[in-house]
Amino acid sequence: MKSFFKKLVPVLLTILILVGLIYEVSVPVQSGYYQYLKNKGAAYAEGIKIGVLGDSIWGNVKDETGIAAIIEQELGVEIYNCAIGGTQASYSGWSDEKPDQSLMVITDQVIYGKAPYEDSSVDQSYLETDWQEMDYIFFSYGLNDYFAGVASRGEDPYATNTYAGAIRTALEAWREYAPQAIFVLCAQNFSQLYSYGKVVDDSDTLDYGGGTGLEYVEALCQIAQEYENVIFINIYDDVHIDMSNCTLMLEDGTHFTAYGREIYAKNVVKYLAKDLIAKYG
Repeated sequence: MKSFFKKLVPVLLTILILVGLIYEVSVPVQSGYYQYLKNKGAAYAEGIKIGVLGDSIWGNVKDETGIAAIIEQELGVEIYNCAIGGTQASYSGWSDEKPDQSLMVITDQVIYGKAPYEDSSVDQSYLETDWQEMDYIFFSYGLNDYFAGVASRGEDPYATNTYAGAIRTALEAWREYAPQAIFVLCAQNFSQLYSYGKVVDDSDTLDYGGGTGLEYVEALCQIAQEYENVIFINIYDDVHIDMSNCTLMLEDGTHFTAYGREIYAKNVVKYLAKDLIAKYG
């Protein structure tokens, strides 16, 4: 009997730790305050249209467990999710026969009339979206610029071969093209580097050549502060991920689990609801 209880104790401790981690990351989006924001925001959300340009965090999962679908369900908004996995903000310079679908190229195509790709297998839903009808336009980039070692920023604030320069250049072009929209800049999330199945570093300190993950977040925050009617969502901090809960939130050290996507989406809901309440409440 004693042997049985000795074996049971570690199992119970593991369960308690997991419950604690779930509580830690879920309380902010399950509280009464969240429900109040969501319900009041939803009261003003009818007819609101949102367009999303971004990478795999929004683009890889577009079913009912995806970030966009959860936001739609929570607020009753309509989302045009044009995010594409593997894309970055700056010109990517892909050379493996894949077209460059970076934010810069999308901007060239949508706003400046650059010819679309003839390859029908390429996702160009962003060309079929009426961006001038959107109430909110999201830019959600950073991870692929970070992984590629693209400089987080440079001396020229508009250098499109840097992350900040590309975001700033695109933002100004899109603000002129779609002046009716509120622009939402979503920071990248915390990520980990694995080697032979073990975590060897994370984006707090790991620099692939253009800065740590935190430096890309800081660059995006600075840009948001330079403009009116721009919302900055600090996913890196708000969706609390660290070494203690990473496996619960991320499936591969970078992309969100279904649970992580729910937490991400509901944090976005809070920002949208606050803005809707401020406008119409």
